[in-house]
Amino acid sequence: MSKKDIATILKEGTPRQRLLLLAEHIARGSFDFKHPDLNENKEPLLTEKEFTALSDSFKTSQEIRLYNKWRQYDRVVRNSLVNLQGLRFEVKMHYSNLRGYILVWNSIENAEQLANSVLHEIKDTKERIRIAKGGAEGVDLLFTDTIIDPEGYLDLKIDFEKESYRDEEGKPLKDKETRKTKEYCLLEVMNNVKKQATASAITYLSWRQALLDYMDKKGFNVKTYKDMIRVISEDVYSPIIGWEKYLSESKAFLTLRQGNKETTPKRVDKLKPLYSITPVVSELEVDKEIYEHYMKNYLEDE
Repeated sequence: MSKKDIATILKEGTPRQRLLLLAEHIARGSFDFKHPDLNENKEPLLTEKEFTALSDSFKTSQEIRLYNKWRQYDRVVRNSLVNLQGLRFEVKMHYSNLRGYILVWNSIENAEQLANSVLHEIKDTKERIRIAKGGAEGVDLLFTDTIIDPEGYLDLKIDFEKESYRDEEGKPLKDKETRKTKEYCLLEVMNNVKKQATASAITYLSWRQALLDYMDKKGFNVKTYKDMIRVISEDVYSPIIGWEKYLSESKAFLTLRQGNKETTPKRVDKLKPLYSITPVVSELEVDKEIYEHYMKNYLEDE
């Protein structure tokens, strides 16, 4: 907004124009907007003298009521932005956990490939089996089950069942009783973290939409606050890991360009669903129940 426009609003603006200018000025002082995606200057709009004059310009009872309403809207929106920032960190925590397990998975696959490349140099199958069994004895990588196949190569499984002497709540079972569970396998752990990441992302999207709808409903369309919502949402939409191999939105491991055509190695890409372990945030939808609860109890109830 130019200084000329500000001067005009200060002198001749309607109550709503003056309130919007005041709210925009307050918004710029409420958060740190030094972000590379915000090209617009977010310096304060008003001098201290202009701010005082603008605040004192609401004189009639009708203007004062409107002024008090907008102060309430501003408080609600700023509190909700703090809530969104807190929820964003929760989403990022789950993303980080899932990314960590993906890196573990990648390391397991590399370890398996390295070990088998060495075992491949042993031409006698019986000798290869003997060495593989000896090398694997007492070695268990995180959340894996080590199997020696009939050819004497290692198969580090991340999807398997294991006997447990405890029930689902962690309490000991009766004597000699066991139950089969997948809770010790890496794939199960990753899927559980994926569910947590997906749930927190859906909650974030629902809260965000409720806030945007609240601002539109009240006519409190302060650009800086909407910029803030956009900026803090970027982390929620950003890929969990930059490797296409593990991204669920990618339908293939990689795309090859031949001339003007793009092709994918279909035989290998049949395995892609196994590696699709990340949430596709762009396909997630607002949860109506979460939306309504937040709108009723945190926005309109303020």
